[in-house]
Amino acid sequence: MKHVSNPRNFLFDLYGTLVDIHTDEESAAFWNAVAALFELGDAQTIRARYLALCHAEKLPEGGEFDLLKVFERLDEEFGGKREPEAIARAFRAASMKKLRLFHGAKEILRGLRERGAGVYLLSNAQACFTRYELEQLGILELFDGIILSSEVGWKKPCAKFFEAALEMFSLSPASCVYIGNDLHDDIAGSHSVHMRNVYLPTEQSGKYAENIVPDLAVKDHGELEKVLFEMTGEIV
Repeated sequence: MKHVSNPRNFLFDLYGTLVDIHTDEESAAFWNAVAALFELGDAQTIRARYLALCHAEKLPEGGEFDLLKVFERLDEEFGGKREPEAIARAFRAASMKKLRLFHGAKEILRGLRERGAGVYLLSNAQACFTRYELEQLGILELFDGIILSSEVGWKKPCAKFFEAALEMFSLSPASCVYIGNDLHDDIAGSHSVHMRNVYLPTEQSGKYAENIVPDLAVKDHGELEKVLFEMTGEIV
């Protein structure tokens, strides 16, 4: 492993890195539940309209859209009886099969903060789902700042996503280490802005043909805790 020296800020991916998650947005049971939200008997109608709205906006390369706007439009078209935020949470709940912190994840975040490090979350995620889930998982207050792709309009691995975070939090790439479980989005993405990184493979890690090499690689959360806490020994 290469040595990563003198980091003062630790920036984390969320799903697949800190949070073990599994959702199902394909099954008939899921779409029947979504149809019931709108008091519709035909699940295919709501599915087709949802997918059409998700693909309606022409985005630049690396661009991200806000799914809450889709739920707002669906509410307008199918009844107008519920708040979009309530629809989003019910939609997510219907799809959720597993949502839990990886063992040791909260301890890593707390330990870094106790050691004087800056701790940030940079995730490809929809705010209408994720901010509530962070609260439910008990880690919302453990971050000094949070950047979600649906809120900034860009997503990893696009450099503009990372640049938005650096600007918003007044951070320099040299002071940061990014931690993620995806070689393409997290490792190549953070390298595009000259940020060092640590790769943590999990069951949700993608498989890529490219030879993407992280600055550090760890085998599990126990080793991640060890190497990150060792890095904080250099914080002044």
